[in-house]
Amino acid sequence: MYSKMVLQERPEIFEMLIHTAPIFQKLFPLDCTIAVTDKEYFIADYPSKELQLNLKGKRIPDDTGIMKSIKSGEISTAIINAEVYGVPFKSVASPIKNEKGEVIGCMSLGMSMKNQEMLNEATQSLAATSEEIVASTEELASTAQELARGMAVVDLMRKEMEEQVLKTEEILTFIRDISKNSNLLGLNAAIEAARAGEAGRSFSIVAGEIRKMADNSEKSVAQIKLIIEEIKKRTLQTSVEMQKSLQFSENLAAVSQEIAIAIQGLNSYIMDLE
Repeated sequence: MYSKMVLQERPEIFEMLIHTAPIFQKLFPLDCTIAVTDKEYFIADYPSKELQLNLKGKRIPDDTGIMKSIKSGEISTAIINAEVYGVPFKSVASPIKNEKGEVIGCMSLGMSMKNQEMLNEATQSLAATSEEIVASTEELASTAQELARGMAVVDLMRKEMEEQVLKTEEILTFIRDISKNSNLLGLNAAIEAARAGEAGRSFSIVAGEIRKMADNSEKSVAQIKLIIEEIKKRTLQTSVEMQKSLQFSENLAAVSQEIAIAIQGLNSYIMDLE
């Protein structure tokens, strides 16, 4: 049943609020319900799409923000459980006072918890996804750094190989010089053996073997020289590609770290939002 104030003529402020409440409801950016009460009953109720409470004429439950506002004379914010009206929602209640400052009723605004629950679920899902991305990105950054270190070691080995090739060329040059000198020595020995005639025959054979060895050495040096030139060519190509890979791995490591930092910042914003 309605209270005496409902049955009797209400103060003018009630009529004003009852008529302006639909305007407030349309101006409010979120879907909400607005109710006007006296100190015991709901005297007006403007339902929303999500909150069809049908409160008009019903007694105000004790465990609500409205009753708390009426008793305290101050604005009250509360989360109303589903046990009270059948659906959960957030309530903001403001006391209505007469000219003497006495509380004579309350005006409340109720907002569905559906959007907030959806936002909470989305935020939690986004936070979980963000954490997974952070972990994956950190792992990628670690792998990229390890790759960069590995490429640096390989690049050092390449430089050492180039140095060894240069040393091999120096040795081949030394062998080639010996070969030329041996060939010249063999030629001189052959000439001297020819002058000695029969006595120099054995020496002539030795001289021929020396010249043959020198010729073979010269040919071997030439072949090895070709092989080394090919190695140098391949090494140069490898060097170019390795430099590209090294630069790529360094860039990848740097970018991965930047991504990890950015996502950690995003995760911080998500926590703030949550």
